Amino acid sequence: MKFSILIVLVVFSLFSLNLGAQNYTQFSLPEGAKARLGKGSITGDIAYSPDSTRLAVASSIGIWLYDTATHQEAALLTGHTDSVTSVVFSSDGRTLASGSWDETVRLWDVITGEEKATLTGHAGVAGAGVYSVAFSSDGNTLASGSQDATVRLWDVITGKEKATLEGNKGWVNSVAFSPDGRTLASGGENATVRLRDAVTGQLIAKLTGHTAEVYSVAFSPDGGTLVSGSWDKTVRLWDVVTGEEKTTFAGHTGHVVSVAFSPDGRTLASGSKNATVRLWDVVTGKEKAILKGHTDWVNSVAFSPDGSTLASGSEDDTVRLWDVVAGKEKAIFKGHTWTQSVAFSPDGSTLASSGRRGRLWDVVTGKEKVRLTGRTGYVYSVAFSPDGNTLAGGSVREVRLWDAVTGQPKATFKGHTKSAMSVAFSPDGNTLASGSEDGTVRLWDVVTGKEKAILKGHTDWVNSVAFSPEGSTLASGGFGQIRLWNVVTGEEKAALTGHTDLVESVAFSPDGDTIASGSADGTIILW
Repeated sequence: MKFSILIVLVVFSLFSLNLGAQNYTQFSLPEGAKARLGKGSITGDIAYSPDSTRLAVASSIGIWLYDTATHQEAALLTGHTDSVTSVVFSSDGRTLASGSWDETVRLWDVITGEEKATLTGHAGVAGAGVYSVAFSSDGNTLASGSQDATVRLWDVITGKEKATLEGNKGWVNSVAFSPDGRTLASGGENATVRLRDAVTGQLIAKLTGHTAEVYSVAFSPDGGTLVSGSWDKTVRLWDVVTGEEKTTFAGHTGHVVSVAFSPDGRTLASGSKNATVRLWDVVTGKEKAILKGHTDWVNSVAFSPDGSTLASGSEDDTVRLWDVVAGKEKAIFKGHTWTQSVAFSPDGSTLASSGRRGRLWDVVTGKEKVRLTGRTGYVYSVAFSPDGNTLAGGSVREVRLWDAVTGQPKATFKGHTKSAMSVAFSPDGNTLASGSEDGTVRLWDVVTGKEKAILKGHTDWVNSVAFSPEGSTLASGGFGQIRLWNVVTGEEKAALTGHTDLVESVAFSPDGDTIASGSADGTIILW
């Protein structure tokens, strides 16, 4: 009997979510995929499990679960069809809820990683992404706040919608239950916080004082105080019974995106657009510490259940753990990245990816080789030179060249008045083409860095450029049409019309006789 129990435990340990030994590049791969490069961008909340063993991170490709003891990836939960914005554990730690831009709320079994239910109902003309989710204290009810200006209550057991709470003026960015489960708070686009009866849905109070959008709300552990963070750069404390404002914490120089109480209720954490996390003394209202290290927006903060550690998630693609007492950084979870464009090196050994940060990846191992340095701003598109030594990238009002081995900058081409959305090298590597939001295509001399020609004719964004195999023709994709250009003279050769929306991509066949175009109208056309 003991031997049988031991075998069962061993098997369970092998197939549970405790997969720290597995390389994260192999987690939850789609059929036919060989490896994952990066973990997707951090797109929303982070949340501790009640026993502190797991940290859930919302990302553009799913929900990452980290082992808090080893700081290693434990699992990736996939199923949402768009970026995940919010995550929260039930009080017993068995269920994880997530909200997404795909307009759904999903429930997950934390032990098996299996999806338990998909909750649908949010909808809107301009989309109805779910921004926030929160469990009631007994775990039986889930609240979700959405872009459709509603808060919805769901029966966790049946997956059925219990109520739709309307009356919000604009998007609902954050929802939170009071510890006793009787009150539901929501903050949103209209700069107010609303308190509702969690059973009847009736409005109890409107808390006014913020002068801009409310992005995050949270109850104190005793339920007597509510905290709200706003784009007006302030954090405010409210008396839940009277609805009166108790304290205003000012100090952030950027929008306050996230707030959280420590488990003992004495400390408040706030994360801001100015890349800092601040700790505040709830009793005195004074700032206790400024936690610096992030280099971009801090979208989420969460205390560990014992209050000793604070986790923060940022658009700099890292999650950081902080010692609350010492105010020092304990660990960094890296590897997250937002990918806008990818390109293989000519020998196929390296993959370049663009986004908020350009990266070069080893195709065999799936590991990051180097990050592109020296750039300022988002990189929208990348392309290797034919010899593989240079990488080009389109950015905000400029085109940049990097050394494809070291990632160091080589040159900057300026002339576009808006973002360069696409870049392509000529077959001989001497000319670089760039298409921009400013409606122009520009040709650059790669050696001298000088502008060779400005190709005008598009009346809107140019989202894609491609050279023909012999290099004499350039194709550019704009709104509803593709234009063909004579590379030598800069004259327009033809305009191909047929798409009804922005042409996102163009490519020549190897023999140069056919062009393929993909468009936001949902079609691919061969020309």
